[in-house]
This record gives sequence, structure tokens and C-alpha cells, in this order.
Amino acid sequence: MILQNLHTYQYRNIEDISIECDESINCIIGKNGVGKTNLLDSIYFLAACKSNIITNDSLNVNSSKTAFLIQGNFIVKKKEYKIACSYDSIEKEKRIICNDKKYARFSDHIGLIPIIFICPADISLINGGGSERRKFIDTYISQYDTEYLQNLVAYHKILNQRNTILKQDKKIDYTYLEIIDSQLCEYAELIYAQRKAAISELEKITISYYQAISNTDECALQYDSQRNQQPFEQLLQKNFEKDSILGYTTAGVHRDDIIFLFNSGFLKHGGSQGQKKSFLLAIKFAQYQSLQEKKKQSPIILLDDLFDKLDSERTKKVLDIVDRQEFGQIFITDTDKALLETFFSQKKNSATFWKFEQGSIKKSK
Repeated sequence: MILQNLHTYQYRNIEDISIECDESINCIIGKNGVGKTNLLDSIYFLAACKSNIITNDSLNVNSSKTAFLIQGNFIVKKKEYKIACSYDSIEKEKRIICNDKKYARFSDHIGLIPIIFICPADISLINGGGSERRKFIDTYISQYDTEYLQNLVAYHKILNQRNTILKQDKKIDYTYLEIIDSQLCEYAELIYAQRKAAISELEKITISYYQAISNTDECALQYDSQRNQQPFEQLLQKNFEKDSILGYTTAGVHRDDIIFLFNSGFLKHGGSQGQKKSFLLAIKFAQYQSLQEKKKQSPIILLDDLFDKLDSERTKKVLDIVDRQEFGQIFITDTDKALLETFFSQKKNSATFWKFEQGSIKKSK
């Protein structure tokens, strides 16, 4: 799968930029704050129908404008896809168009363009709350399993209905609540089974990549779900009185989490910045490999500020992984051209360098 060209217009601090992309490795070099991350984020938007950084679309519009537009031409399994994403802050309307056809549901687009984004903000995956890790696993599974995404949407719709019922205090319709609970449990079981399988699979691949980057440490992934102890039906019954008081549902897959273990302890508390960055790279590379196998094509991989928090030894090991033939199209950003240029000049994969400055981007000699 290849992104042939990209046009990003009025997106965050980018005014108007077009680029004819290299089919292999694209190295985007520029000072901090020029918009390198935003350029990668615009590519991600074409695949995910949303920003990887700011989910509020109105905040992604250039501060002096009222709308943004992102366009990209992709080759997916020898077929061309022309994709356009736009948002109008006045009309408050987002449009996703593929080959001149507007999507009625954005979820129908998810998975067409498999993509992995690695950036410094990923540290929230380790240091943040459970919602960050649920978002991570849901985004990953949704790229290869459309039924999972539909089940997830249905689950949250029913969950909202249950919470509305719980807020009714003494006017609760218990017959209706029983029906809602039955439907909620049905979707919860499907989501739980998919998450459990996906996390188990990712753990094995993540360990392999982490050992390649940092062979002195050990890591593991643990699926933390209330369902591990009790069926969902029993959990809802057990927590009903508390839920009625609080006015929302306290048990279910919307409370799931993933625990990252490191040398028999918690990575969040026991890992250094370099070890955390190494783990994040390992789990994202694991996602890439798994998606590649499931989708029968190579996802696009976006590497923003790749070497942040890495020492020279880990940097070399990460670059060695990136240089492998199994990786497809890659976009890398950095402030310094020298390291990347020196590395790729010695390797089998050539790279195209782009210089990003003063709102424009052009090939660098």
C-alpha cells in the first residue's frame, strides 16, 4: 500500500502543502514547530477519519481560517483510492469522501488504509489512564475487524441507554432494564473475547521486538478486565444498587485496562524514559507486523521524532528494525538530517529527504 501524493490545506499550522511521496522511506527534516508532526497527523486523518493528536476537529482548523482540507491518493492492492477529508467550523460538518463517494458512516472507512503512528505523545499510553489503553486496543482491532468496530459502537449506544435509565431514580422500568442488560452483555462478551485474543497475540510479538531493542529487560502485557473474575450478567446484578446511586454503569468492558509489566514490576512506575520509549516502539512495531499479516499488505508507518529519549545503542537497533524489507512506506520526522542520512547511505533501503521550513516543503539534495 502506497500514499502517492498528499495535499494538506489549512490544517493546524500548515497553510498549504503538497508532496509527491516516495514509495519507500520519506525523511522530513525541519526545526521544531514548523509542522512536521501536523503533516504526519494529516496522513493519519486520511486513514482514521480523525486526528491522532486532537480529537476535536474544530481545533485542527488553522487558527486564522474556518475550514481544513486533506487530500491523498493511495494505491491499495493495485487499486487507486482518492480520499478527501474536510471540516467546516462554521457549518460544524466533517466530510470523508472516497473516490467521489461521501461516507454516510465514517466507520465504513476504517481499515481501508491500515496505518501506525508512533510519536512522543504515545507516552500517555503508559502514564495515562485506562481510557488511553482502551483507545489503543480498539483502534488496532478496528483496522482489521469491521465487525468489532460495529460491536463497539453498538455497546456504547446501549450503555448510554442504560445510564439514562439509571438516572431515572425510582421510576426505573425494570423489564426494559433487563432487556438492555441482556443486549449489553451480548456485545460485551464479543468485545472481551476479541480484546483478550488481540492482547495475547500482541504480547508475544511485542516481547520479540523489545528484546531486539533492549535485550537486558523483560516486558509483558496483561489484560485487566472485570470479566476475568465474573460473567457480565453477575457483574451488572452485583453493582446495580451502586450504579443506581451513581447514575452510571460501573461494570463492563468500558472499564477494561491493559497492564504493562516490566521486569516483574509496573512499567509506569519502574521504567526509565528510554525503557518506556523502547516499549512503545516495540508494541507499535508489533501492531504493524500483526496488521501486515492480517491485511495481507504493508501498513503505512508514521515515525514522529523517532529518536527522542533513545540512547545511541537503542537508536541503532531501532533503525536496523526500520531498515528491514518487511516494512512498507515509511514517513520519519527529525530535526537533524545527518543521522538519518548517514544510516540510510550504508543500508539497502534508500530514502528521500524533504526539507520543511517557512511553511513549505521540498526535496533536499
